[in-house]
Amino acid sequence: MRLQSRMALTAVAASVAALLAVFMAVWPGFRDRAIGQTRETLLAEARLVSRVVAEALARGDGPRELDPLVDETAVGVGVRVTILDLDGNVRADSSVSGPALVALENHRGRPEVRAALASGVGTDVRRSSTVGSNLLYVAVLVTHHGTPVGVARVARAMDIVETQARDMRSGVLAALLLALTVALVLSGVLSASFAASVREMMRAARRFAAGDLSARIAIRHQDEIGELARILNQSADEQQRRLEEIARDRARTDAILRAMAEGVLAVDGRGAVLMASEAFRRDFEMGGAVGGHYLEVVRQREIADLLEAVLRTREARASEVEVWPLQRVFAITVVPFPETEGKASGAVATFHDLTERRRIDQIRRDFVANASHELRTPLTSIRGFVEALEDGAVEEPATAQRFLGKIRTHADRMTALMDDLLELSRLESGGRPPKLEDDVSVPDLIDDVAASFAPAAARKKLALSAEPAGVSTVVSTDPDRLRRILECLVENAVKYTEKGAVRLIARETAGGVAVDVKDDGPGIPAEHLPRIFERFYRVDRARSRELGGTGLGLSIAKHLAEGMGASLSVTSEVGRGSCFTVAIPARPQGAAPA
Repeated sequence: MRLQSRMALTAVAASVAALLAVFMAVWPGFRDRAIGQTRETLLAEARLVSRVVAEALARGDGPRELDPLVDETAVGVGVRVTILDLDGNVRADSSVSGPALVALENHRGRPEVRAALASGVGTDVRRSSTVGSNLLYVAVLVTHHGTPVGVARVARAMDIVETQARDMRSGVLAALLLALTVALVLSGVLSASFAASVREMMRAARRFAAGDLSARIAIRHQDEIGELARILNQSADEQQRRLEEIARDRARTDAILRAMAEGVLAVDGRGAVLMASEAFRRDFEMGGAVGGHYLEVVRQREIADLLEAVLRTREARASEVEVWPLQRVFAITVVPFPETEGKASGAVATFHDLTERRRIDQIRRDFVANASHELRTPLTSIRGFVEALEDGAVEEPATAQRFLGKIRTHADRMTALMDDLLELSRLESGGRPPKLEDDVSVPDLIDDVAASFAPAAARKKLALSAEPAGVSTVVSTDPDRLRRILECLVENAVKYTEKGAVRLIARETAGGVAVDVKDDGPGIPAEHLPRIFERFYRVDRARSRELGGTGLGLSIAKHLAEGMGASLSVTSEVGRGSCFTVAIPARPQGAAPA
């Protein structure tokens, strides 16, 4: 049953109960009140009649004189009037005349007459044998100048009294029914108003429960319902404020996590993933696994043991773990969440990628080792030749001259190595910025480079050619850097190619011009290609030293290209030669001519 119906029924039931209580309280007394009111009326009429007949009774008038007077008086008051002398004899009666009046029995024994003779007033209700109906009698003592002279009695039929009682009951019943009707209408109106307010609050509460905190309740009453509506509105305002604050905090946290290079993984006390940062998702190739167990994401025993230890002991742990499937090394720090009463706490882990640092450390170690090795070899040779000269070879001009030539060769090699190292250092530190020029003609540049290496290629009987291939696009670049890059690539191609051809091919691309340096040399094995531009990296170390290389040329060329907005790449196949490509944009992004 709806609230409005229950409220209306409750109000109606209360009204009916109250009205019934009132009705039951007053219903039994209607007849008594009617009799009492009639008795009071009859008493007044009896006293009036006593004054009318007092003088006649005092003179001793008989029925002939009194009866017409009584009949006339009874007609005026609408009741039965009886006049008695002090002995109880009927002297006049408005209901009986003539012989019937004389034949009436003595009334001195009537209760109301006895009471009137004794106390002045008497009443009684009984059936009259004269008129044949129940009557209410009221008798009063008639006096004349203070001397009793008789009794005046008036009577009224009880049917009239009963009718008055019924009329009173009907009036009260009609009033009660009217009151009940008014109560019904008022209960319906008031319950409808109350129920409408409650329904409005219910609608707003449903919207609150659905997450719509913009709903508000109109305050129409300054009572408890209005106060409840005001409290609900204030609760919604406070909830909205807290949600906005939480949203701001979450947005800030998300922004912080997105800006972090480290991966972050949060799990609850059961190991379910609560949150994973973008860096973690990227590093571990995680999809939509939030809510699943962390073992579905991190399938490495060392990481699982670390998380389990923190969840079990509630103590922070840190370790370095090499993740074999990813071939990466992470510094992992796991700390527990603050304890929450009655709830299993979780932990948050940060994954700092050490792979690049390890690679750089390895490159640094390799560089130191390679540089030391590259310097040790010529120094050892120079020292050996000097000791030989000191031991007497200086006395042999031909031998001394040959040893001095070897010493110069190794000294020149050391000088070239130091020059390349200094050049590489300046490039990496940005100490030699590029000088860009507009309208650099790449075909003219490759023609010059090819011409400068033509004698070296001719000595090895190699075909060296420049092929502009109809390139008309001019680029904005550093011509000196581009020349050095091409010279390094052509020099290596000529140096390592035993037979065949070396070709410089210029071609237009979507973003500028590319120059390919192709050779028919031995090619580079695939496993060496990713490291070919590292410092001191050689595919064939013995042959490289034998040909006089420092191992830094390609690394310098790579830095020269990247420093002016170009790129350097290589493709190769063993036994079929190599192709180094310099891609030059029409204008490097963010660069301006010097």
